[in-house]
Amino acid sequence: MPETHPVDAISQRMDLAGIADGLRAASSFLITAHINPDGDAVGSMLAMAHFLRALGKTDIVCVNDDPVPSIYAWLPGAQDVLSSDVKPADLAPDAVILLDAGKKARVGRAAEWFPPTAPLFVLDHHLEEHPDGVRCFVDPSYSATGEILVDLFLTANVPIDKAAAECLYVAIATDTGGFRFSNTKPRTHRYAALLLEAGIDAAQISSRVFEVMSPEKFELLRRVLDRMQREADGRLAYTYITARDMTEVCAKVEDLDGIVNFARNIMGVEVGILFRETDPQTTKVSIRASAPFNAAAFLAAYGGGGHKAAAGATVHAPLNTVRADIIERTIKLLGEGK
Repeated sequence: MPETHPVDAISQRMDLAGIADGLRAASSFLITAHINPDGDAVGSMLAMAHFLRALGKTDIVCVNDDPVPSIYAWLPGAQDVLSSDVKPADLAPDAVILLDAGKKARVGRAAEWFPPTAPLFVLDHHLEEHPDGVRCFVDPSYSATGEILVDLFLTANVPIDKAAAECLYVAIATDTGGFRFSNTKPRTHRYAALLLEAGIDAAQISSRVFEVMSPEKFELLRRVLDRMQREADGRLAYTYITARDMTEVCAKVEDLDGIVNFARNIMGVEVGILFRETDPQTTKVSIRASAPFNAAAFLAAYGGGGHKAAAGATVHAPLNTVRADIIERTIKLLGEGK
């Protein structure tokens, strides 16, 4: 049986039955997710489109600011995701669905496609106290937004066909690191089993998503590993990527996926950090951590967020400045046992 949650009128949060009812009542849809979409964002967008088609809906548009990463381009429906560069003149959805993010600011230019009168549905597993939608299901107990969507299929009594199952499996597998991260719960495995029963090839999917590496990513990884440093008696590991690195190896943003994990995977490391310079005055920070260090709480001071074990932030300051400040604070917190 699907696991349901009660309506929260104060925060405008609904249970999945209410979300399903709201979607059934609409006839045309715009689906989007955060910029630089990862496997959960892409898989969830496509799975939602499959869900709506299973309800008999046909007027469905998926849009994202950034292209679908090449390792997910094979997913059913990926070729239909539009770029937000050119808005169709006749686009007039009567429902907008935001997945894997709770704020419109996270979708970039795609937010300009949202009609002001269309209700915004938000389904997300990131902690967000005040999501932008008027119909929201936000629950950080789920390993991935894709896991929430499995629950939505079950709640609405909509069968999960093979195409939808492939999208959902990618969403869940990528956000759990192949079911290795601490966010993997018993429900995660139960739902993965349901997807396997739909006929997907988990071994082939895992090979495509986790084992194949572009030459550009390989070159980035070589530089990242060469620069890796450790502090705090080996409990902290960090490295960096410059804007020049990205240009020299012709890398795309998608080539960065998972690189921060190499810092966290070193034996004895409790906090792994990747600093990435996007321009001389902007630095992106990605942290992977184990308890008691809370990555999301730590990066909240820098305008970031995410989960306790995985979080990120964009800081408007030079790489060297951001790196020095965050490393100093991290070492201090590790010394305090926080």
